[in-house]
Amino acid sequence: MTALGAVLSPLEGGGPKTEAVVQRLCAAISLGLMVDGQQLPSETDLANQLGVSTMTLREALAVLRQRGIVHTKRGRGGGSFIHGAADVLESSSLARLQQMSIQELRDLGDEHFAVTGAAAVFAARRGGRADIARLRSLADRLKDSSESVSARRADSRFHIEMAVCAQSTRLTRAEVALQAELSALLWLPRLKLDPAAEATAHRDLVDAIEREDDASPGLSSQVTEDRVSRTRKGALNWENSDC
Repeated sequence: MTALGAVLSPLEGGGPKTEAVVQRLCAAISLGLMVDGQQLPSETDLANQLGVSTMTLREALAVLRQRGIVHTKRGRGGGSFIHGAADVLESSSLARLQQMSIQELRDLGDEHFAVTGAAAVFAARRGGRADIARLRSLADRLKDSSESVSARRADSRFHIEMAVCAQSTRLTRAEVALQAELSALLWLPRLKLDPAAEATAHRDLVDAIEREDDASPGLSSQVTEDRVSRTRKGALNWENSDC
């Protein structure tokens, strides 16, 4: 399974399908799996991938158009295209962080702590040479990132690809969902996460996975805990500032 394949896999469980489709597509855009200007698959193909009716998909696209995340062209050469999504989603993340309590941030961090640690365990047991090379490439991409959007996307892709290396469909889906919610908060410019430092932690984790080291889940969990702790502190400082 690929990262994009996990995002566009059939929806599971009950609940409102339209909102679930909106969240899946926003996740793909936020994580850089779909980029500005890219045309979405046809309504029929995308509905089939997500396991929903074309009516549900059209309702979801209408929501995304209203939010300014996609626009639709009619006629020859038409379709739905991603449009100015990075700025819209960053604004949404700012609003989301302002609304979250410290307890909510802690709970989100706890879930990420568990999922990422498990992904590291199974990546160490099941990952091959190509998987290790892909993770190293993503760590290097993070190191070379010069602005927050590219850094966030490289960081998110690293964690998702680690779950892909674990060869677990459920872990990959869980990591995608967590990254879609958490990564935009972690990489808000005013929280000042350092790409070089994060890349170093990622490379250390890849080394442990390559060695099939029993320390890999602990190292992964420690990295996650440190990052979420910094986000909580940043949120507290923000709340107490005059900004």
